Amino acid sequence: MRISCIVPPGCPFTSLPGERDLKPAHFIGLCLLLLAGLHGCAGIDIDRAAQRPASHAIPQDTPSRLQELARTLSADHPGESGFVLLDSGLDALAARLWLAEKAEKTLDVQSYIFHADKTGALVAEALLKAADRGARVRMLLDDIYTYKHEADIMALYSHPNIEIRLFNPFHYRGGNPLLRLGQFLSDQRLNRRMHNKLFAADNQFAITGGRNIGDEYFVAHEKFFFVDLDVMASGPAAARLSDSFDAYWASSMALPAQALPGYKEAHNRLPALKAYLQSTRAELEASDYGRTLKAALFEERLLSGELPTYHGNAWVVADPPEKAAGPTHVSELLLGQLSGLDPYASKEVLVISPYFVPRKTGLDWLGYQRARGARVRVLTNSLAATDVPIVHAGYAWYRKDLLKLGVELHELKALPNTSPRKARIGDSFSSRSSLHTKALVFDRERTFIGSFNFDPRSAWLNTELGLLIHSKPLAERVAEMAERAMDPTYSHRLTLRNEKGQPVLTWTSRSNGNEISTDTEPNTTWWQRRWLEFMMQLPIEEQL
Repeated sequence: MRISCIVPPGCPFTSLPGERDLKPAHFIGLCLLLLAGLHGCAGIDIDRAAQRPASHAIPQDTPSRLQELARTLSADHPGESGFVLLDSGLDALAARLWLAEKAEKTLDVQSYIFHADKTGALVAEALLKAADRGARVRMLLDDIYTYKHEADIMALYSHPNIEIRLFNPFHYRGGNPLLRLGQFLSDQRLNRRMHNKLFAADNQFAITGGRNIGDEYFVAHEKFFFVDLDVMASGPAAARLSDSFDAYWASSMALPAQALPGYKEAHNRLPALKAYLQSTRAELEASDYGRTLKAALFEERLLSGELPTYHGNAWVVADPPEKAAGPTHVSELLLGQLSGLDPYASKEVLVISPYFVPRKTGLDWLGYQRARGARVRVLTNSLAATDVPIVHAGYAWYRKDLLKLGVELHELKALPNTSPRKARIGDSFSSRSSLHTKALVFDRERTFIGSFNFDPRSAWLNTELGLLIHSKPLAERVAEMAERAMDPTYSHRLTLRNEKGQPVLTWTSRSNGNEISTDTEPNTTWWQRRWLEFMMQLPIEEQL
C-alpha cells in the first residue's frame, strides 16, 4: 500500500513506519493524524531536543547529612545495604518528602505517572524547595500522561536547578485525543513505556517499588486507593539504583522538556506555580490527611527503630532503556537478569502481582518450581478489586492450568468498614482499594520488590526496575504481609472441583466467621461477568 499525504507545517513525521511496515492500524493512525492536523499541530523543537548536557549521580562518598544518617543506620553492618519497607501509603509519601527536605546535593526522580493532584503538588513543591536551596533536581517522566500538565512541567524546568526530561515522547503535543490516538496507532514505539519508579537523594537513599506519584498511591484519594509496597535502600544498593537512573537519563529516548512548544515563556509561569503549590500544601495540611501525614514523624520513627531497617546484599535488576525502542535480547532484560541470579526455590515461592498473566513461559517457570518441590502461592486481584478488568481477562485463561500444576491462587477481595489512611497489605480493605504491590519471595530468604508485573507487558514491552534483596528478616516480613492478605477474610481461595467430568472453579472465603463458596466471580454483576467473557476472546494477550 502506498500513501501520499499533506503534512501541516511544523509537523515533520519523524518516526512513522515505512511503507513495507504499514499495517491497518498504522493506516488508521495516519488518517487520524491528518484529521487532527487539519487545524495545525505543535511539535517538539528538534534543535532544543539535541541540547542534552551530560550529568551523573554524585559520588557516594560526598559528605552530607543523609550520608551520616545512612552510616548510622548501617553502622553494625559494614559493606551491606540497608532497607526500609514502605508498606503504607502514608509512610511512602512521608519518606519521599523527608528525602526532599534533607537533600543537600541532588534529587533524582523517575516515574511513570506524576499526577497534578494534592500529593503530586506536595511532592512538586518539596522538589522546588530543594532546588531553591541549591540542590540539583533531575526529573525523568514517562510521556504517556504529561500532556495533562505540560505547562507546569515547563515552568518547573525554567528553574535553574531543575532539569526535566520526558521518556519516549509523543512528537506532536497537546491533548487532542485524535492526535494522540493517531500517533499511538501509527508509531509502535509509543506502545512501549517507561514503568520504572525511583526517588533518590544525594546518592545515599533511594526508593523504588510499585508506587507512582499521585493521591491513589498515597491513600489520599477520596474514592479509590492502591495497596502497594516500596523499599527505601541505602548503601551500595542506593548507588546501583542511581546508576540505573543515569543510564535512562543519558538515553537518546529522554527528551529535554525545553524542546516542548511554549518553553520560552515558561519562566513567566513559575511564580504563579509556586503560589499554587504553596496554597495546595496549606489546604492539605489543614485536612485530616495532612494532620495524619505530619504526625508520621518519619525520621524519628526511622532512627528509633519503629520503622525497622533490614540489612543484606541486593542486586539491581533493570531493563535497559533501549527496550523502549524495540525488541531486546532476553539476556539484557530484567527477566533475564533475574533468571541469571538463580531465583529458584526449594521450599516456597510467593508471587504478589496485581496484574498476573503468566502465559506459557510463566506456566513453565511455576511448574518447574513445583517440580522442585516448592510450594507456590500467588496473590492477585479479584475481578471485583482490579482496576484493569481486561488484564484480569488475560489471567482468567490460566487459572485452571495453574491449579492443575498445584499452584495456590488467592484473589484479593474488597471489604467495607476501614479507613484507608494507613492501608497496607493484609489490612481489611474498603471497596475503593486495589492491589498494586509487585513482589516475589523465594524460600523466605530473597525478595524481589519493584515495578515489574507478572505479565507480558512488563516482560517484553515496558521498561521495569527492581531490587532482589538477600535478607531473611525482610523476606519473612514480606511473606507475613502476603499471608495476612491471603487469609480467607481478605481473599478468595480458588480450587477446582469435578462436575460431570469437567473442572469447575470455586471461590472460597470467610465472612462474619462463616465459610462462603461460589462458582461465579465473587461480588460481581451479571454484566461484569459477560464483559469478562467477551474480553477473554480478544487476541490481545501480548499487550496485557
